[in-house]
Amino acid sequence: MSAGRQLTRGTLYVAVGQGSFLVTGYLLHAILARELSPASYGIFNVAMTLLVWVEITVNNGVPSALSKFLPDESLSERAVLRAAARCQALISLGVLVVMFLAAPLLALLLRDPALTGYLRLALLDVLAMGAYAYYRGVLNGWRFFRQMSLAITAYSLAKLAAITLLVGLGFGVQGALAGNVVASLGGLAAGYFWTRRRQRAFGAPPGERGDAAPLGLAFGEGRILAFVLPTVLFTLASNVLLGLDLMEVQALLPDDLVGYYSAAVKLAEAPRLVLLAFTFTLLPSLSHAIAAGDATRARHYLEQTIRLLALVLLPLIALVMATAEGAMTFVFPAEYRAAAPILTVLILAYTAYAVYITLVTTLLAENRPGRALLIPLALLPLEAAVIWLGITRLGVIGAALASLASVATAAGVVLAYVLRRYRPAAGARSLVRIGVASAVLWAIARWWSPSGLALLLAYGLLAGLYLALLLLLGELRARDLRQLGSWLFTRKEGGT
Repeated sequence: MSAGRQLTRGTLYVAVGQGSFLVTGYLLHAILARELSPASYGIFNVAMTLLVWVEITVNNGVPSALSKFLPDESLSERAVLRAAARCQALISLGVLVVMFLAAPLLALLLRDPALTGYLRLALLDVLAMGAYAYYRGVLNGWRFFRQMSLAITAYSLAKLAAITLLVGLGFGVQGALAGNVVASLGGLAAGYFWTRRRQRAFGAPPGERGDAAPLGLAFGEGRILAFVLPTVLFTLASNVLLGLDLMEVQALLPDDLVGYYSAAVKLAEAPRLVLLAFTFTLLPSLSHAIAAGDATRARHYLEQTIRLLALVLLPLIALVMATAEGAMTFVFPAEYRAAAPILTVLILAYTAYAVYITLVTTLLAENRPGRALLIPLALLPLEAAVIWLGITRLGVIGAALASLASVATAAGVVLAYVLRRYRPAAGARSLVRIGVASAVLWAIARWWSPSGLALLLAYGLLAGLYLALLLLLGELRARDLRQLGSWLFTRKEGGT
């Protein structure tokens, strides 16, 4: 299979897993918004946003290092796995202790001392998430994308079941936070199962099969940490860049507006969550090409990625902006209709973030996390001021507009770097065809204005129309669709 097709196939597998996470997440938040008051729902989302920031240390450090170093054939994979496991255990425990002690200060900064107990309960997830993320990183580094997709799906289903059960039993926000810990244990079980199964099947990690295979160079915790620390700082700064608006809304506006804003955030997250599939698959593939000095293959990976981003993001923007009010009232109770204007802005912000976080993978693959870190660090002070100004002048919509401006700037910087350094083919004709098809979707959705169950029907029909338009315009061919089906449903041992 060619390099481009392998990347596309891996991306599809992981996108299926991320898609299950997205769908179950929408179901979960639809339930929570009906079981909890807007104020309680806002508290849950603020606690979870802070938890996501904290868990970046275990979610994006060692797992990213595994994605980078496991494809390197000059290294002993056993040594990489052992060093990564030790680092992940130490980081998880250290972060849990530090943040548990810091919870009262965080609650004070957000002007709600009652958040202390919720934050401490949420933080119990750090250890479970750290273990799950380690095994997910192993599968990703080995490029076992199908198995990683299954682990993500197991995590998603466990989260939906556990939180729904505990909230339904009357445990409220505390039950939802405890259910999140159970979900990580479910993902851990699936990741461990698939990792052990692959190890038993091969008798050794993929790069060390057979007695004649060289073990490679020594590898220790120092090299892992040298990559992990700037990578974690970069990812944390990037997530704060995206989520600072919600924190300032929590600190400056009434609790019910926090609930409405966080509901719009959850729907706008679709591009970021689904397109994590690109970063999961692009980092190990691009790292392998760069390590081999294959600039042509690296350029081809980026060309494929940019095209796939356009294929997914442009129609998604069109549909959400055309049906924002119907989408809000379909997932959330009718009172959340007021969040529709916020959603139309935030979908653009989260789309820009998806482009930024996908293409910045190039800097990580080049082993330049420090340079990647400079982008969000330079923007954060300006964003904090702009969000404050936006809220004081325009209210809650001002926070969304300020977030969009900041994230779009970051995306523009990274895109300019990729275009200058690698010079991937712009694919202007592809972008025009995809843009035309997306514009048709927007026009029909605006005219139709579906709501309720009709919204699901409309999305299904419009998705079919989008594929038909791409075929008609020559952007896709029938054999492309058949090939995609064969990649997804034909079993193949090994990387994908």
